[in-house]
Amino acid sequence: MLEVSKYIKDLLFIHDCVILPGFGGFVANYKPANIDDNLNIVFPPSKAIGFNRNLSKNDGLLINRLAESENLSYSEAEKSVQFFTEDIRVRIQRGERVVLDQIGCFYNDRRHNMLFEPSKELNYLVDAFGLEQIDLPKLSLSIEEKIHPSIISQAKVRTLFTTKRLWYAAAAIPFVLTIALLPMNSERSFLGNEASMGMMEGKKEITEKIIQLKPVISPPEEMVIFEPKLTKEVKLDELCEGRFYLISGSFTSMKNAEILKQELISKSYPAVIIKNKNLYSVAINQFEKRTDADQFKKKVIAKNSKAYCWVLKK
Repeated sequence: MLEVSKYIKDLLFIHDCVILPGFGGFVANYKPANIDDNLNIVFPPSKAIGFNRNLSKNDGLLINRLAESENLSYSEAEKSVQFFTEDIRVRIQRGERVVLDQIGCFYNDRRHNMLFEPSKELNYLVDAFGLEQIDLPKLSLSIEEKIHPSIISQAKVRTLFTTKRLWYAAAAIPFVLTIALLPMNSERSFLGNEASMGMMEGKKEITEKIIQLKPVISPPEEMVIFEPKLTKEVKLDELCEGRFYLISGSFTSMKNAEILKQELISKSYPAVIIKNKNLYSVAINQFEKRTDADQFKKKVIAKNSKAYCWVLKK
């Protein structure tokens, strides 16, 4: 099974949306530079990665990139993406946290709703290449500690005299305000109210524009399910107790397991489908000894370093 996540990561540097057909789309939104007051760190501008499960229709971007990079036909690349998607879905249903390296993590909450947590390890904004976060220096001494004690005492004396003057000024303020407010007419009041209303309307328009720019993310309750269909009936192969099976993939759908089985048979592997709890597992081969299974696993990986398989005992 090919590792498709690295091609998703490469495409996120160039595109703002990368769709995993039948599962959802990774959306990249521009995030300006910001300062964390608690950590005293300045973060450069970046792309915030989100996930929208409504974007599940195949646009050919990921499959074409996989076909060109791995020298595969379009149908072979499409099957690899389907197996990758099914593997993610099965692991999430088991309760696992599926981590896509430097992209994010998928998991189910207590209500079995699939959630996505983006990774903060990599900045996908090409324009911010080379920019790193900056640690702001912390002030170790207060202002009073840095000023000479004699200057502080003089400032306190001046403050005392200034406070007494403020008391006198506060006593005279009511009389001054009374005289100043008498000649005010209704026309000035109207102009002031009109100006304040204009400012309020301007703020309202700005607020509405900002709200319209926020991206709309689909609710977690919506789940798009993709299941490829076969025209013929699929049956389980005979299971032999006490044997070791070299598993290439596990699926919730029997039909998806049959697709992988036929793919392995076309490559001269005696593949079989067995029942593994509530899943359908596709075995590349079966062995009577664990050592034979481990040796065959090494040969498979040596032939294709990107192959993924594990040993199951029945």
